[in-house]
Amino acid sequence: MQSHTAGEQNLAVSFAFIAGFVDSIGFLFLGGVFLSFMSGNTTRIATAVVDGNGELALLAGSAVLFFLLGVMEGAVVRRVAKRRLRPDRVREAVMVNMCILFTVAALLVLLDAPRIAIIAASLGIGAMNSIFEREGEVAIPLTYMTGTLVKMGQRFVDSFFGGSHAAWLGHLRMWAGLTFGAFAGALVYRFLGMHSLIPVTLLTWAVTGIALLARIYGRRHGSAVKVRVDPN
Repeated sequence: MQSHTAGEQNLAVSFAFIAGFVDSIGFLFLGGVFLSFMSGNTTRIATAVVDGNGELALLAGSAVLFFLLGVMEGAVVRRVAKRRLRPDRVREAVMVNMCILFTVAALLVLLDAPRIAIIAASLGIGAMNSIFEREGEVAIPLTYMTGTLVKMGQRFVDSFFGGSHAAWLGHLRMWAGLTFGAFAGALVYRFLGMHSLIPVTLLTWAVTGIALLARIYGRRHGSAVKVRVDPN
């Protein structure tokens, strides 16, 4: 987290909130199967098979499959964008792609097709993981927090041996973002059911839009500074 700018860190926390929100919707709708926590779904598959619950095993397995397809779809979008767009626009393409997938999910809810909507939402959650990618690896995990908690614990100990408190606090912010998102998703689902995908989709577009405007402003501001410093 420390290797990223403050703006990138705030954006990551915002998307972690959205991931937690959508995961809660999926968990409640599917009756205990996750849209983003694939370790939990893998355990679900194993225990369901042992218990002879084929329906639950198939449901959890489907969640893993669609999450993986979403990851692959996001990776394809990122790689195509790297070939066709400027480097500073690649992340924007991935974010817009994620917004489109969530929009499809929201529209499917309005069309009274919640089961297909949850598939689209799962694809969006998977694709989200390509937003912060460096050299083919996820630089900031947005939809799963086990590694984040491990790093937080390690950096917390490091802070007593000369390390920076900012390191573990950054990981704590990520975990808190997903946690508060999960609470918000569960609360909204209680009142709206699957229609909860509509406000979270609007929130996703809002966060993406603000990030795009901030980056446009940053480019223009950076260009202005460059002209003033080096008019040639």
